[in-house]
Amino acid sequence: MKRHAEILIVDDDADVADGYREYLANLGHDVSAVGSVGACEIHLASRNVDLIVLDLNMPGEKGLDYLRRLRSTNDVPVLIMTGNSDIFDRVVGLELGADDFIVKPIDPQELAARISGLLDRFGLQRRMSVRLERVTVDFTAARLLWPAGRTERLGPGEVALLRYLVSHPRELLSRETLMDEAPADSLDVNDRSIDTRIGRLRRKLETDAIVTVRGRGYMFIPPHGDG
Repeated sequence: MKRHAEILIVDDDADVADGYREYLANLGHDVSAVGSVGACEIHLASRNVDLIVLDLNMPGEKGLDYLRRLRSTNDVPVLIMTGNSDIFDRVVGLELGADDFIVKPIDPQELAARISGLLDRFGLQRRMSVRLERVTVDFTAARLLWPAGRTERLGPGEVALLRYLVSHPRELLSRETLMDEAPADSLDVNDRSIDTRIGRLRRKLETDAIVTVRGRGYMFIPPHGDG
């Protein structure tokens, strides 16, 4: 499957940035995180990005100063985030060319929704989906699309697990690989937990496409011959 989008998080709080990076990556985005404006410029010099999540309050050059410089050469969408709720920063940021603004502390789900909205607005959203026997999985929206318009939400752990399976059709995947590549939402991860997660996912999707290879792991067999 193709990626969703290339996202760059610029935040000097490495723990916070890594948490956002992991959450967004589990939804299918290609996400990098850097801790300064200088590191951001180095990254942009070597890679194209679809969207920048820019913290305003960093050591060295501040986010608003960098945004002013960035807008003179680059029109990449920018989502500003800051721990300062003062409306002045918001107004100045938007006047300098920011495309959206969010105040910390930020729930990862809200951050993902803001990013999805910007990607849609600029035509950058790569819809990722897979059609199973009875349901279509929309990875972009993290939802199941049932006949007659019914929808159902998928959690980040379910999205990560199914996305990894679907991305490796007809490939034997060990329990260890699945646990490494698609961590559970809880910290209680062991061999039996991946079996439980697979079982729940099968029931939720009403699918036989996730096949057990006894004693070795699991395999995704596309039900419509795709992949």
